[in-house]
Amino acid sequence: MRSLFFPEDLNEREKKAYRLHMISEILDAFSIGAVSLTEFVFLKSLDGSPYLVGVLFQASVIVMLFSAVFNSLIIRTENKKRLYLISNWVTKMPLFMLIFFSGATRGSLFFHYFFIGIYLSYSMTKPMMMPMVNMFIKQNYTGKNFGSLYSTVATVKKLTVVISVFAIGQLLDFDNFSFRYIYPAVAVLSIISGYVFLMIPYEHKAPVIRKSFFRSVTGSFSNMFEVLKTNKPYRDFEAGFLFYGFAFMAATPVMTIFFNDALGLNYSSVAFYKNQGTLLSLLILPFMGRYIDKTDPRKFAIITFIALMLFFVFIGITDVWRAYFIIGGLQLYYSLLIAHLFQAVFFAMMLLLWNIGSSYFCRGEDVSTYQSVHITLTGVRGAIAPLVGIGVFKSIGYMNTFFLSSFLIIFSIIILYRSMKKHPDHNGHLA
Repeated sequence: MRSLFFPEDLNEREKKAYRLHMISEILDAFSIGAVSLTEFVFLKSLDGSPYLVGVLFQASVIVMLFSAVFNSLIIRTENKKRLYLISNWVTKMPLFMLIFFSGATRGSLFFHYFFIGIYLSYSMTKPMMMPMVNMFIKQNYTGKNFGSLYSTVATVKKLTVVISVFAIGQLLDFDNFSFRYIYPAVAVLSIISGYVFLMIPYEHKAPVIRKSFFRSVTGSFSNMFEVLKTNKPYRDFEAGFLFYGFAFMAATPVMTIFFNDALGLNYSSVAFYKNQGTLLSLLILPFMGRYIDKTDPRKFAIITFIALMLFFVFIGITDVWRAYFIIGGLQLYYSLLIAHLFQAVFFAMMLLLWNIGSSYFCRGEDVSTYQSVHITLTGVRGAIAPLVGIGVFKSIGYMNTFFLSSFLIIFSIIILYRSMKKHPDHNGHLA
């Protein structure tokens, strides 16, 4: 157990960074757990419409379109720790405004948009802070330990998220509006986690500024296009993500509506399904961290996408086969239990693939640029897919929407498979 969670072959710098990274992520996990139920809170507690559920999910990903702006700011900023601290406060403080919500605001269109605005601010965390997180840990973890250390921290964080989701689900079933206290509380923990993370050593380098901020932003977009033009394995990697991401973002808000309107699940049942996938992924994640260090990230992505495809297939089957049993107030559908077995594999692999997958195609100093490419393209998909998903579901129903998403994922698998045959060395351009 000690060798699994506390590797012995680390240098002193890695040990310090690893401990601080671990503590920081544990504290931040409580906010992740709370936010994972956001769409269900919006639909069930605030009586939001299906269309606005799509807008809510859209808000969580459309912010990534600003990745180029934030990347330019990060590159131009010498004191990145200070920038990280400011970003942490800016993205977490809006959660305190949820205290103004109450039963009297249920169904209020103004408060629906107010809630979306708060969630939009929180969602800025990824494009503002993730590139810096990767830069900090990339500077402290050696290449041979990068994937395994990152996955181990993610495993412990996931376990904390499970505890958080379970507790918050129970509180929300007891009082549907307890979120107005829960979200500010987890915001405090998330802010503290930022201060802990900033204790990780980082060597600042004075930026060479030759352009205005505007030209720097446009230059970032040019750099992104250049990366996709010159690094063909990475371009194929992102092309695979295009179809996967569209399928995922189109189906996810529909799944929330399906759970609430079609199946009538309570908060505790939703929390159970989320935790089923998460807990099982904890058993897989450490091994996947070692696997991603040894294999082509495109092959890793293919396995990830297959798991998600099967997850959607069994979610769709639930629309026509609604056999279930009840234990302790939990409404457990047989097909959903099977679906979340595949979701566990997807969770474990996508956590690594999305967060550090780009790092395997570039040098350490280029991580920020490559991650910004990845995040920006996610934002492009997010600007379209969620509302398309809602429209498709209204036209062809739940099952057909989930099956269509599964079909789109097949294109991702084909693209990545052909890429591996055409460009066997995914980072040969670094030689």
